[in-house]
Amino acid sequence: MPRERFHKDDGRPRYVGPATVVFPDGREVAVTASLVLRLDPATVPDFSYDRHSTWAGSVTLARDDDVDLFDAAPGILRLPDGRKGEFMATGGPRESGCSGLGPAPFD
Repeated sequence: MPRERFHKDDGRPRYVGPATVVFPDGREVAVTASLVLRLDPATVPDFSYDRHSTWAGSVTLARDDDVDLFDAAPGILRLPDGRKGEFMATGGPRESGCSGLGPAPFD
């Protein structure tokens, strides 16, 4: 019997794969990101990026870098294709939740 997928396909855009976290001081570390688009700004009355997070997920260090992901608050998440988005880290040191600030770097 096939296993049920961890995330059922809910139709929301997702990104799972390599990325780079850029810390406020300019340091960069390789991570694996698992992200999901939380809402479509067009569907929220009086939408404002200042009040609403449109994307969220988690980031995990890809190597044993001597950093704490919580220090990336706010940080930049850059995807391999160059798109990037600002986020707040919600934990650390090796794994952290993240809450996007502004437009998602994926679609």
